Amino acid sequence: MKMSFDEGRRDVLKAFGIGTGLTVSGILNAAETKLSMPSSKKKARIVIVGGGTAGMAAAARIRRAAPNSQIVMIFPNTQHLYQPGQVFTAAGLYKSADNIRPTSGFLPDGVKWLNESVLFFDPESNSLKTDKTGKIVYDFLIVATGCEYDYEAIEGLDSSLIGKRGIASVYLNDTAKGVATGGELTQRWFVDIRESAQKRRVKILLCDPETPIKGEGVSLDMLFLCNDMLKGNGPLEGGSLYKNAQFMLAKSTDLLIGNRGYDKVLKKRIEAEKNFSTLFSHRLISVDAERKIATFETGGIQKEVSYDFLHVTPPMRASNALRDSPLAAYEGRFKGWLDVDGKTLRHRSYPNVFGVGDTLGTSYGKSGGAARDQAIVMQDNIAAALEEKPLPAKYHGYTTVPIRIRYGREILAEYDERGFDPTFPLDPTEPRWLWWQIDLHLMRWLYFNMIMRGMM
Repeated sequence: MKMSFDEGRRDVLKAFGIGTGLTVSGILNAAETKLSMPSSKKKARIVIVGGGTAGMAAAARIRRAAPNSQIVMIFPNTQHLYQPGQVFTAAGLYKSADNIRPTSGFLPDGVKWLNESVLFFDPESNSLKTDKTGKIVYDFLIVATGCEYDYEAIEGLDSSLIGKRGIASVYLNDTAKGVATGGELTQRWFVDIRESAQKRRVKILLCDPETPIKGEGVSLDMLFLCNDMLKGNGPLEGGSLYKNAQFMLAKSTDLLIGNRGYDKVLKKRIEAEKNFSTLFSHRLISVDAERKIATFETGGIQKEVSYDFLHVTPPMRASNALRDSPLAAYEGRFKGWLDVDGKTLRHRSYPNVFGVGDTLGTSYGKSGGAARDQAIVMQDNIAAALEEKPLPAKYHGYTTVPIRIRYGREILAEYDERGFDPTFPLDPTEPRWLWWQIDLHLMRWLYFNMIMRGMM
């Protein structure tokens, strides 16, 4: 018998002893939340650009690290999206509205919000320009502008095609407007695949780009959950329709995930599914939506692959204002992304500029868990910078990638630059009911009520 959403939620809350007060103790081993040095009493004007996960968590922590400073946040979005929730929306377990909250509810006390967009940065004069106020000066700048989805970088594809002609992308949203449609459109994609598999054999292609991406496990989520749905699991009833579905996952590198230990485990799981195949070192360069042909570049040649259904993780890039500014790296792998030291998160050329979140030009860090840890590093290092002391905190590349292996089971992939970095003393490669239940029933509450407020 299938468990309802509310029944599952109650059970997992009981398992952790969480009653009506929703107090959380010992659920997640968050990074150290106390300052390793006293907060700075000095006064400064600190400007934070960006109101997403990283910006809000950093603002809450900087408010504590610099209680006498004037803190100004600049961002245009009046609604905040819990973006990981789009995966569960696609899976038929959330509604889009469940993932949206008013942004104003997350502003820390004493922080001023300018509901504006930054047009360009001028770090030489310690200033920036917005579309309404104009020039704004700062003593310290925190850049947390996230990233943009660049569907148009794939020839023949643009965001208007998502949800049409068998094409889906669970990522599709507009964070500035607080609108997320990718989850609902991908849920419809699941249903369409199921209906087609009842009549004939279908080919489902999933593609990741060559750019840095956030949510690196999302294509794997879509792969495993869609197949499990065809096995009759999840909210849709059905039988063994997966036998009529052939899934192919295309990656631009030879890895499924950015850690070789987890990569090895996941490859074995894919090999165990008879209707799964992979294309490694294949870069998607164009889509012919009419003919349902995807063209890849691999080894200097072009290769066409036909499909019936296509899921695209879009190429990603830093915001336009950042890409065109002196703050961006001007060459190398992270060209166009914020040019920071990967450990201290301080800009390489401008010592009063820091960064946090998806906008960073670093090897790790485009996940909610990474943003949380980076905000903790920021708390210590801003206090030290105000006191003109060496920066004490270091970010070691911690990231977390939940991989939903099937309905009711999840691998919680946690790692950093040194390797596996699991929160709990359990085999981190084993799919568990526990991680699924926390993710489905608890993480969104923790996100809105604790992580966004700099409390874990």
